[in-house]
Amino acid sequence: MKSNFTQQDENIDQEKLAKFLSNVEEVVSKQLKINISCNHLYPGSVKHRNANDKSIVCEHVLDEEGVRQEKDNINKEVTCISWSGSGASIAVGFGTNENISWSENKSFVCSWNLDRPKLNPHKCDHKLEVESSVQAVAFHPTLAQYIAVGLFSGVVLVWNIVKDDVIYGESPHEDPVTSLLWFEHQNSKYLRLVSGSTDGKLISWRIRKDKDSNLMKIDQTKKINSKNLPRRAGVKGQTAIGITCLDSPIHDSPLPSSGTAVVGCENGSVIKCSLEGMESNPVTFVYDNHVGPVYSIQWSKFHRNLFITCAMDQLCRIYHALQTNPLREIRIGGSVSNHIYSACWSTTRPCMAYVTSGNDIEVWDVTTPSLILATKLGKPPVTSMRMNPSRPSIATGCSNGVVQILKLGSCLVHADDVIKEETMALYDITKETINE
Repeated sequence: MKSNFTQQDENIDQEKLAKFLSNVEEVVSKQLKINISCNHLYPGSVKHRNANDKSIVCEHVLDEEGVRQEKDNINKEVTCISWSGSGASIAVGFGTNENISWSENKSFVCSWNLDRPKLNPHKCDHKLEVESSVQAVAFHPTLAQYIAVGLFSGVVLVWNIVKDDVIYGESPHEDPVTSLLWFEHQNSKYLRLVSGSTDGKLISWRIRKDKDSNLMKIDQTKKINSKNLPRRAGVKGQTAIGITCLDSPIHDSPLPSSGTAVVGCENGSVIKCSLEGMESNPVTFVYDNHVGPVYSIQWSKFHRNLFITCAMDQLCRIYHALQTNPLREIRIGGSVSNHIYSACWSTTRPCMAYVTSGNDIEVWDVTTPSLILATKLGKPPVTSMRMNPSRPSIATGCSNGVVQILKLGSCLVHADDVIKEETMALYDITKETINE
């Protein structure tokens, strides 16, 4: 190693380096002095930022005119939201959550870049018209030109917003697509996408990178069947169990690679699945049921075995991946009609979770559990919510087709002085309950 450094030193032009440093010294020194003189403007900012600001403030209201002006007499709700990995762009799916029969009404996926200097909240940067209601969208975590879309018709497609090309799955699901999740493919030439549907199937798709193609190939299909669930799941016969949501743990990588996922189902089941191997049955572990459909499910980024769910029974639960019964259970108050469509972990505070209830957002400490904050967003119910993966903001979609980008106060974001304490508290609840 020493010889390498020596070789590098010999290759440096000492005269040019000295001249460069001499030229920039005055500018750099001046800026450093300005920085030092400005320190008094923010006395104790680090010390106090976690103790005061618990605000949730609306930063942008996105309302695509082209969607509102459609003349099909169908109210376009925000059905799903996805952030890009950088947190700069947001994809929004429009449709309806009230379909009780097959939908043939066209709908849209819209994308905004919030860093655009002249952001127009009423006109998106990219718009894709599709054949039926959009039920799921997912930005690729590292390749933001790819947006996966799942439709009520069962179709799965990938939209390349840079080329404005659409790649369709070679064969659709038999029922509406409800969830999409990008995985790391073992071959770097390909992308891997997993879709879940109310037909009970988990389909793994293979997409060739940077190659013109009109079809996504199916790598594998697995199906959740009632015969593979234990008796305590309360399901009889041999029928497919519809999938409503899907997530997988991520460790030290923006893409999951383990081949393990947890799914929420129409009948309230919460199931751990294996997406690997040739076995058609993906079920590996079954947790205690919710009562009614599970609306959302998400793994914690701070603990490899914890995930959060919410369901029609107005319960939000914290499960341990190795234990059937939930570790914590949060019952949301308010009207019975206030469905909890979304629950998600904070990306910076290990013990904090966000839950939607009607037109409210509630912030909870899951270890106690105790309510930290409740904020009303207006009259239209919140139908979708996603935490920005890289910035202190959260997006909510409403039944009137409007998306709100909400900026989170410093108390809800910064955890420099408490992150160790909160991480330990999260680990403590798992030990405490498992030991019992």
